[in-house]
Amino acid sequence: MGAGHRVSTSSVNSSPVNASNSAEVIVIVAMEEELAPFLQLAQSVANPEQVGNSIHRASVINGRNILLVHGGIGLVNASGAATSALLLTQQKNDGASPPLVISAGSAGGLGENVKVGDVVIGTDTINADADARAFGYQLGQVPGMPVSYPVPDALAAVSRVGMGSTQGSADTAGTATAKLVKTVHHGLIVSSYSFVDQSRAVVIKGLFEGALSTDMESSAIAQIAYAYNSPFLAIRGISDLCGPAAETDFVTHVDDAADRSAEIVRAVIDAWFAAGSPRP
Repeated sequence: MGAGHRVSTSSVNSSPVNASNSAEVIVIVAMEEELAPFLQLAQSVANPEQVGNSIHRASVINGRNILLVHGGIGLVNASGAATSALLLTQQKNDGASPPLVISAGSAGGLGENVKVGDVVIGTDTINADADARAFGYQLGQVPGMPVSYPVPDALAAVSRVGMGSTQGSADTAGTATAKLVKTVHHGLIVSSYSFVDQSRAVVIKGLFEGALSTDMESSAIAQIAYAYNSPFLAIRGISDLCGPAAETDFVTHVDDAADRSAEIVRAVIDAWFAAGSPRP
């Protein structure tokens, strides 16, 4: 459905859920449109809790404790949301393994074969705006941090199993997700402080070979997950192709992109637990 047809998250009924339970998975989105499909998938959702600039909702999806975080748009909002969610989860988990952190929602497509309606799972994420090459760092590297945040092989394999495929960079979605998603790509996601239009897309493609999609949050969330030793995945539905009509396309397709992202997130979470919850 197009933007403007999404049911507001404020109208979704909340059901009792034990908010004191430690989250096994943290799903972070930037916008209400990206949160809505997860609320619809949930069997129960606690009342929202304001934490800094983000809103937390403890939920149960497919029998698993999932913390849904509406973090706001942009790298700073995303890092704040990830930090607060991981700190609060750490306080509750009493020595348990750190949760899987997922950056979900919409993204702009950059790859040659990426189309609106596809989903990109990041096997690596990088900050497209970071440039400290004058001091010996690589392009995209935040000083003092890794150049990028590659997904460990075990977790990347799980993301492919969730699609019903174990090979290739573009997989046909398995039967559980084929209703909404036809193609899932695996590869580099770059994040930027800016909404990427056609002119910016040309620059990013030239600087970051093989980039499949771009958003405004995932690399920041990946950096925080790295700091807390939590496994991380970015799973983004493609809303536009960073072309001349990128802004219009985004408004038209953001709801659909969010739906597709949520379906793939659900499939990958199921596969992650089935594989024994592999971690770095």
